[in-house]
Amino acid sequence: MTSGRPWDATRRRGAALSEKVYAFPACAFSGEPPPLPEGPVFRARLPGGDLVWVVTGYDEVRTALNHPLLGRDLTVDDPHMRVEASMAAALRDRTLLLDGPPHAQLRRLAAKPLTPGRVAELRPRIQQRADELLDAVAEAGPPADLVAHLAFPLSLAVLCDLLGVPVRDGARFRQWADRVTAIDTATQDEVLTALHTMFAYFTERLEEKRRQPGPDLLSAWLAAQDADDRLTDTEIVQLAFSVLFAGYESTAAAVGACVYGLLRHPEQREALRASPRLIPHAVRELMRSQLATPYYRVLLARQDLELAGTTIRRGDGVMPLTWAAQRDPARFPACDTLDIRRDGGGVPDFVFGHGRHACLGAALAAAKVEVAVATLLRRLPGLRPAVPLHTLTWHTDRFPGGGLRELPVRW
Repeated sequence: MTSGRPWDATRRRGAALSEKVYAFPACAFSGEPPPLPEGPVFRARLPGGDLVWVVTGYDEVRTALNHPLLGRDLTVDDPHMRVEASMAAALRDRTLLLDGPPHAQLRRLAAKPLTPGRVAELRPRIQQRADELLDAVAEAGPPADLVAHLAFPLSLAVLCDLLGVPVRDGARFRQWADRVTAIDTATQDEVLTALHTMFAYFTERLEEKRRQPGPDLLSAWLAAQDADDRLTDTEIVQLAFSVLFAGYESTAAAVGACVYGLLRHPEQREALRASPRLIPHAVRELMRSQLATPYYRVLLARQDLELAGTTIRRGDGVMPLTWAAQRDPARFPACDTLDIRRDGGGVPDFVFGHGRHACLGAALAAAKVEVAVATLLRRLPGLRPAVPLHTLTWHTDRFPGGGLRELPVRW
């Protein structure tokens, strides 16, 4: 989390010298919720030095995610994008990285092919991919690292299938993602090279799809239309970027975290094995209960505003912690307990975001995690940790993403 964003402390005017600032997270992340100060909004310094307002209460997080004065502008001086001026200019017309009517128009067009029916059609292919990966795991024998041999390759293979590109190109995708999403480990030249290479790659794939369309997302986006509105090639390439960055690492991290949660709670694991019909509900509960990362995207205050009695100034960064909202004891009784039969009671969750920036591919991401968990429980009934769970380490050097670095298991 490098400094230099619009919400950097050096750019904030009129900050009170007596303002209490907490370090966040307050300790090394271990999959457990980091300790938080009292109150739903507090000022915090992130590891790279950035100052942000952290929001934790359920109602406050929901308000922040829907607040008209809190938005995103990741093309402005953001080290996680670091796009050249020419690319930034191209993305400023209509992009998922900004708010307002252009963003809404783009989302409508982008969502057209991502229907529940389309996800249902993909599910057998997701199952086939999971079975192939676990065939290889079973053949190699224990121990096996489920992060390296299931979570990441499954997420990557499904994305290749979705986009209609060869699975062999998955290794290139991972290399590009490693450059662009790494925090403080890739140089600006490396990031820009990866972005240019990706832009050229997807531009070539679009030309192929234009000549010979198929049942894939790139072809569907080329055909997507809303009245007289169509997606441009630049917009489609940007959407492909978004699918890769948001759908690859985050979903892989979710698979690892859900399996980790089940390994921590063998009684819940056996209950789920006995009642596989609970898988969709259980995955939501696992993602609510088990953190994959302590962070969430930072929103930018466009004007001064008040949130839970706290004055937030124009230009300040605001990080709504969706995981904290989902552990609010006022909304989730016994919030620290994993309960695969938990009654949500109609309370909306934030597993895949909320509001105008909720994940477009939420249904697909959920399907991948559900298939991975269900297949593991069925294929490896003796699944257990190969090392003490408390010794495992987590990524805090990725944005977005996070997740376990490895998850060795036996069966």
